[in-house]
Amino acid sequence: MRFDITDLRLFLHVVEAESITYGAERAGMALASASARIRGTSDR
Repeated sequence: MRFDITDLRLFLHVVEAESITYGAERAGMALASASARIRGTSDR
């Protein structure tokens, strides 16, 4: 699996916020984009 820095930062924000919604907000991403990126990490 390969992750880019955006994936790793998003993951960290989600873990710290304990919520994908708030993690996406902290990362400056729309929820749909964050969800797609996280979902895509399992495909890599």
